[in-house]
Amino acid sequence: MLQIQTPVVLQLSDGQLLRWTQAMAVTLRVIAGRVWVTRPGDLDDHFLDAGDQLKIEARSRTLIGAEGEARLAVDAA
Repeated sequence: MLQIQTPVVLQLSDGQLLRWTQAMAVTLRVIAGRVWVTRPGDLDDHFLDAGDQLKIEARSRTLIGAEGEARLAVDAA
């Protein structure tokens, strides 16, 4: 089984979309910039700024979009 050390840091460009599906729960933390997060079954879209975080459940199909340049850290929950 592939094991990745966390946090994983991701750099997104303005308007870039990231589809996230992970077998385990993770915490998404915004290091810089602003992102939009939407998930099936979640009635709210989430707008996260630097310093904000959001838990993403295991096997959740999540779409993350950058509003401007953004840097994210993904930590095992």
